[in-house]
Amino acid sequence: MSIRCLVLMSFCLLLVACGTTGHRVVVEPGLPGQRPWQRPYTVDGERYVPLATAAGYREEGLASWYGAEEHGGPTSNGETFDMYQPTAAHKTLPLGCYLRVTNKLNGKQTVVRVNDRGPFVPERIVDLSYHSARELGIVDSGLAPVVIEVVSSGPGSSRPDSAPVASGTYTLQVASFADPETARQLSERMRKNLSFSAVREVETAKGRFYRVQAGRFLSRAAAEEARMSLARNGYPDAFIVIP
Repeated sequence: MSIRCLVLMSFCLLLVACGTTGHRVVVEPGLPGQRPWQRPYTVDGERYVPLATAAGYREEGLASWYGAEEHGGPTSNGETFDMYQPTAAHKTLPLGCYLRVTNKLNGKQTVVRVNDRGPFVPERIVDLSYHSARELGIVDSGLAPVVIEVVSSGPGSSRPDSAPVASGTYTLQVASFADPETARQLSERMRKNLSFSAVREVETAKGRFYRVQAGRFLSRAAAEEARMSLARNGYPDAFIVIP
């Protein structure tokens, strides 16, 4: 569960967190001009030090998600939490950075913007919005092992205007097959409609698979439009990835 109202503690050193978190939070005095969410803080006796930079950050662990109970409440950087937006909470990453989150069980990926603190539960490394959890296929299970990788450290402000473009583009994963020839044939069909398509060979705990990816898009909105078109044309399981 995320800590709410942390942003409001600009000069307060002690706060019993609002909402239903029930956590006791202590925010340490910061440097001149340092925002509250950039300062070291302690939750229930555990001290956390926000990172100054997110470059190259990678972490593996459990992802959880939060939604209706927190919808409309404040996030740690002063935004209003919207469960239908691609956001997430992390204990120490700079607010405003973007993460690529990969579900290790099904290979699905999504990109989220960190705008909150949490989750303060052992072994959990990231708390996803309902929207992001749905994209990764973990709404029903509630938890899933994931890999998180920073794809953009974000601008100086904790409120960037638009999603980043990692490696220049977004693409779509259309399907995954155990048979390489089936994957190759689908890739050829995708190339005729989306100009670009490739087959990625991956090793998983369940064996070797061949993932068909297609399209290059400069914005997530364009990728989403193409994904919806694929869904209408017989590929409902396609999802957005960053190559």
